[in-house]
Amino acid sequence: MNQHAPTTILVTGAGGGIGRQIAVELAGSGHRLVLTDHATEPLEQTAALVTAVEGAAAPMALAADISEAGERDRIVDAVRSAGERLVGLVNCAGVLRDARLAKLDDELFSLVTAVNLVAPLDLVRKTVDLFGSQGGSIVSIGSRAWLGTFGSTAYSGTKGALVGASRSLALELGPRGITVNIVAPGFIESAMTAALPEPIRERSIAAIPVGRPGRPDDVARTVRHLLFHAPYTTGQVLVVCGGRSIGSPLAPASSAPTSPEKG
Repeated sequence: MNQHAPTTILVTGAGGGIGRQIAVELAGSGHRLVLTDHATEPLEQTAALVTAVEGAAAPMALAADISEAGERDRIVDAVRSAGERLVGLVNCAGVLRDARLAKLDDELFSLVTAVNLVAPLDLVRKTVDLFGSQGGSIVSIGSRAWLGTFGSTAYSGTKGALVGASRSLALELGPRGITVNIVAPGFIESAMTAALPEPIRERSIAAIPVGRPGRPDDVARTVRHLLFHAPYTTGQVLVVCGGRSIGSPLAPASSAPTSPEKG
């Protein structure tokens, strides 16, 4: 691998809210971005936003369904044929669809597993030789749900498996100068969370110690930190949840029971 070749960061799921913000956050970093998403129009919108960032190189945008092995091959081949040295891989693409166990059919389970677990690990396997001797960084987007979420067995399971696999990869790839970490978002404002019934939204936000939902840029800044500013951090899970993963916050003082008066 030519160490003087142009440097590239591959970002999957770049058409979505978090993936798009990650792409914009990385646009001015001096590296060319290769952006992928299964949907063409959102991907093109992200590419336009990246291009508009001052000093950003024009990105390579590839519409691809990463649940298919052949599509993953096409992405990797495009990066390799460009002769560019990979310095970062951000596995952001994911599927949130899930069901309680009784309704978790084979088709749904296979889709969630293919996108959330098989695809990111396969992309690591197929791109690792594109990192030069100077190494680089792999960041996968997990979820606070890996700690367990009711009715989300498939999603939580795949995100938990991704954590375990990434920790093992950190041990294997560390000697090559490649760090491997997970960013696990909690409740992040998005089209999905905006569609939640208001009582559920209110309860979810009330359970966040910092008092607000997360934003895509909260996640994107954490990803950037791991890519560029944390060469001694590997095999870790950074939970971007406003403290929600610690546990339920204390009840407001106004609702706390009063102690009996001493007299």
